[in-house]
Amino acid sequence: MTKPPCVLVVDDQIGDLRWLLDLIRNRGYGVVLATNEKTARERFEAVKGGVENYTLAIVDVMVAVKDLMDLIKIDEKFFEDSKDTGIRLCRYAREELGISADRLPIACLTVRDDDAVKSEMARLGIPLFNRAPYSPSESIRNLLDEKLRPIQA
Repeated sequence: MTKPPCVLVVDDQIGDLRWLLDLIRNRGYGVVLATNEKTARERFEAVKGGVENYTLAIVDVMVAVKDLMDLIKIDEKFFEDSKDTGIRLCRYAREELGISADRLPIACLTVRDDDAVKSEMARLGIPLFNRAPYSPSESIRNLLDEKLRPIQA
């Protein structure tokens, strides 16, 4: 039995992950999850090395720097360190590793609405999708419809 194509999801919010994983799996795709910056970097390095391949990467702009357990100890420093993790990850994939959009399309999700995030994602050529917490927006559904054609079993 062949393994279905996979989507890399970089997010650490359980509620958001539930609806996103459902939307992806309902299209017949597998999911590889990275819940922190370190694991996401490892996944991107595996793509660069040809060890892993994803149809799409969906990266939350604000994801834990170290580990999901860091969320238990939320403080101002944690928030500050984590607020731009997704931007750093996208820069890492595109600029440091040189992973092209043809090789790995990336889309970012955010609840933030500031110009710094918008301009950096535009500079990197990565679409940014705003979302309400725990609910997929129509634009995210459209992204998945465009990038993830349903796979017939």
